[in-house]
Amino acid sequence: MISVIFTIIFILAAGASGYATYYFFEIKNNQILTYVCLSLFVAFLVVAFILAVNASVNRLKRDRRNLIHKLEKWRDISYHVNEAGDNVFNKLPIGILIYEFDHTCHITWVNKHTSVIFNGIHLPDLPVEDASVELYDNIINNKDSFIVNINSKAYDVVHDAQNKTIYLFEVTERETIKKRYNERITAVGVIEIDNLDESLKKFDLQEKATIRGKILSEISEYFTKYHCHLESAFDDKMVIVMDKKSLLDMRAEDFSFLKRIREIASENKLKSSVSMGIACYDNDYDELGAIAQNALELAIKRGGDQIVINVEGEKIQYVGGNTNSVEKNTLVEARMQTTSLKEAVEGSDKVFVMCHNFADCDAIGSMIGAYYMAKSSIADVKMVFNPEKADVTVKKIFNELKETPIYSDFITLDVALEAITPTSLLIVTDTQSPKLVMFKELLEKAQRLSVIDHHRAGDDGYSNYLTYYVETSASSTVELVSEMLPFYDAKIKLSNLEASIMLAGIVVDTNNFTMRAGARTFEAAATLREMGADMIYVRKILQEPLTSERIIAEAVSKATVYGEIFGIVCLDEEMTIPDRTTLAKISDKLLTIEGVDASFTIGRINSELVGISARSLGNAINVQLIMEQMGGGGHFNSAASQVKGSTILEVKDKLEELLRIQYVEGGTGEMKVILTQDVKGKGKKNDIIDVANGYANYLINNKLALPANQENIDKVEQEIETDRIATERKRAVLKKFAEDIEGRLITIQLKVGANGKTFGSITSKQVSEELHTQTGILIDKKKIELPGDINSIGIFTAVVKLDVDIVAHFEIKVEEKK
Repeated sequence: MISVIFTIIFILAAGASGYATYYFFEIKNNQILTYVCLSLFVAFLVVAFILAVNASVNRLKRDRRNLIHKLEKWRDISYHVNEAGDNVFNKLPIGILIYEFDHTCHITWVNKHTSVIFNGIHLPDLPVEDASVELYDNIINNKDSFIVNINSKAYDVVHDAQNKTIYLFEVTERETIKKRYNERITAVGVIEIDNLDESLKKFDLQEKATIRGKILSEISEYFTKYHCHLESAFDDKMVIVMDKKSLLDMRAEDFSFLKRIREIASENKLKSSVSMGIACYDNDYDELGAIAQNALELAIKRGGDQIVINVEGEKIQYVGGNTNSVEKNTLVEARMQTTSLKEAVEGSDKVFVMCHNFADCDAIGSMIGAYYMAKSSIADVKMVFNPEKADVTVKKIFNELKETPIYSDFITLDVALEAITPTSLLIVTDTQSPKLVMFKELLEKAQRLSVIDHHRAGDDGYSNYLTYYVETSASSTVELVSEMLPFYDAKIKLSNLEASIMLAGIVVDTNNFTMRAGARTFEAAATLREMGADMIYVRKILQEPLTSERIIAEAVSKATVYGEIFGIVCLDEEMTIPDRTTLAKISDKLLTIEGVDASFTIGRINSELVGISARSLGNAINVQLIMEQMGGGGHFNSAASQVKGSTILEVKDKLEELLRIQYVEGGTGEMKVILTQDVKGKGKKNDIIDVANGYANYLINNKLALPANQENIDKVEQEIETDRIATERKRAVLKKFAEDIEGRLITIQLKVGANGKTFGSITSKQVSEELHTQTGILIDKKKIELPGDINSIGIFTAVVKLDVDIVAHFEIKVEEKK
């Protein structure tokens, strides 16, 4: 820098000397001064040149020194980089794996830590799939980052696909903490014992307490075992708090307490079951409780005896539902729902009634009933309907309705969309899902909604409704509407044709009163009969054309039996079914074949859709659950599904796979089982029998048998011996008890009038109480047999039947009450 400054100074000085030389030589003409200035000029130029050269040389030296210094630094850094690289490859706990694609995806090189990760096995040349299937799948799918588990440890994986390199970083502790956090997420359950009070009405106070205690004890013991907190809410409802791990553990064994509650109900002939809704979300507790309550309501809508589980990020799961819906003996719910519907109707300016797509008799029949209820309140009521979206029978019915006054109140979708207002009410009948309504556009536009239905609801149900009346124990929606009519307005009258159409809905849905027909079904049919329903007319409109009967007969002849209890019919791929009810009729016909407990008919509906109709007998097989897994739904004994973009054989294969997993796992061959109950045509309880593997698994899955392994055989033999000893001891006690009773005499006073006429008669309950009071012997009134009505003065002999062959006699002396 100094050299540069001096160079500049000397150049300036040289310039000054040059100007002085010019001045003295040209202007003053002084040669001496000219030579002096010229010499100075040259000297300054030389010195400036020397200084400039020196500055350039110094700069080159400095740059060289800097370059050497940098090279020394880079050499030092390079050494450290190499050392760091060596540490990464050989010392740090980072797994590095290089693979190559040849005819297989195989490993070509690994570092030392990768060998440690894989427990020292020789990895080079090994197919990646043999080392880790999980790792191989992610490589094939070209994922950049993912987590794999290797030898019980978790690893973050970075995948450099371009260089075919895998980097593994152990994150076991992090994943363990995440898993622990996930397991500790709070879950809330709401449990309700359905129809218990109604079922217990026939029992006395002590029996009621005993049965209720058994049920509550079973529930309490079960949830205590899984470390849950159980708190009684009100009536027969409880709240349960648990963590997600406990929920998953209970889910893994299908909430076994449901089975025990069913057994208690069966033993005591109760029409009662348990429903439960569970929510597991990382939400505030008030939101969690609301979700759990919604899940409970869904379980009840689906018929009860089941648990609905709603876990964040997962599809709603259903556990149970393996028994048919319990028929309610009371019409209280019908009356309450009718009142709610009436309030909704009277708060509306117009009412529109709609059913499901491909309407059947129950759909149009329930529409007519709902129409008449609303019509009794307001004048502007319309039924939105398209006969082209109905089955063959309904098309015939609709043509007959053209001659009736209500025909003018059937309107098209376009008219309804133009007329509906924000204060209009839309009543949807016989339709459990918004996806199945006849007109989705109308449903979307309606701001006020009421639903009347008898199907089990799914997780895609309605929202924002004013009233929602779903009773899955009902045979049909017509049954529900028929019960509502007199509650809504006792003056409602139907024509003979309209009542007959509604009755046809019940007949079709119960398959001529053979399926799901309870006491209330017959009462509803009787109500319609009083309104003028004609059964002969019903039979006529339900008559099948000869072509349809031929299709059904030909289809049944092609039936195959799968797993010994499932009848399956596959129609020809080229055949398109003109009427979807034909599939249901074929399935109904299959159930008349001996040994068939459930039937499935598969046929092509159109070029895109394959339909399945499913039916079952009794309470052993829930076809609704099977059809739900194939994208459909329905009832316990009657369900259906439609599959898009598949062949009939593909649908059959999927169906048989579901049946194989759930009912007939094990394929062909025979298996020994121990019957846990009497099975008609197979044997008695505790018999060891040989049956086909498929049927064996059916028996085991339905708790009718146990595998006949040595452990179970020993257990059953021990139980038989224990029962024998207990029976002998019990009989010895009963014999001693009979001896104590034999020959006893008790006195009961009976009020006698002035003319010798007695008031009332002696009951077994009175006898039981007096026997206890006078002798200290307590006998259940049900075990005391009186010699007829005791309504006079005298001595009578009563019989106590303690066992089949253990009886005792005692005397009852009836005296006049003073």
